[in-house]
Amino acid sequence: MTRRVGIIWDTPVMFTRLVEDCGFIPELVTPHLLAAPFFRRSYSAIIIPGGFAHPSYSLVLPALRACEDRIWRFILAGGMVLVFGAGFDKPDAYDWLPVMVRYRFGFSEGMVEGGTDNPFSCIIEDCPDLVSIDGFFDIPGNGLPSIQGASDLEEDGRVVVCLQMRGYPVMIEYRSGAGRIILASLHEYPSRRFLSGFCMRGSETLL
Repeated sequence: MTRRVGIIWDTPVMFTRLVEDCGFIPELVTPHLLAAPFFRRSYSAIIIPGGFAHPSYSLVLPALRACEDRIWRFILAGGMVLVFGAGFDKPDAYDWLPVMVRYRFGFSEGMVEGGTDNPFSCIIEDCPDLVSIDGFFDIPGNGLPSIQGASDLEEDGRVVVCLQMRGYPVMIEYRSGAGRIILASLHEYPSRRFLSGFCMRGSETLL
């Protein structure tokens, strides 16, 4: 069965074609639909494109905040969530996720560094040597849990830095329950290999 991938955005975007080219069924989920009390749909993954926190371009952020409990249940049950840069000077733009992270807005370009042993690092393999970003992430240090409510003994309560630019995290992964959260401030389209592996990893889960 072909898996469905939800793309949360206000209007149709190029991401739809990219997801389709990778062999999945893309479905646009608008902010009004996402926040509607009757909306229930199963996806293996959901994707939030860059710029979701910019009030001049999108109404996605208020809808995400209104549905944070549903999104959290989606992740725990095995859903995959990929969120790109907020694209706006709003440090708390990811507060609808149960993660302890602050976003530092700022466009830049440079070389990205990351561990080749991380399966998600292939996200930039189709990009030029110089990669564009719209910010970076501040995360807890010293091995502290990064999922709200996680104990020191919970392995899935920690953050994995997948990619960095000039020593700052630009792509991070959280493992919680059966699902994953990936935050990426990359101002680039993900590679097809990354997108295929990411969407296949999740299980069809009710949002």
